[in-house]
Amino acid sequence: MAESQEALPEAAYNFAYLDEQTKRMIRRALLKAVAIPGYQVPFASREMPMPYGWGTGGVQVTAAVIGPDDVLKVIDQG
Repeated sequence: MAESQEALPEAAYNFAYLDEQTKRMIRRALLKAVAIPGYQVPFASREMPMPYGWGTGGVQVTAAVIGPDDVLKVIDQG
């Protein structure tokens, strides 16, 4: 019984710190970028619980397209 409870993800936890509205916004921007030839997507990141100095825009897009089984390795060059 303990093993099955450990395997279940927490229901209140948003994967990759993204709420549903942010995920929807990123998906729409990515779909426009892929579907419309030559379209440049204006993108500004939202507030995220990340340390100062990280480029949150790129991290948000990356976190939106990876899955729960993927690993995101972030290297701070500062």
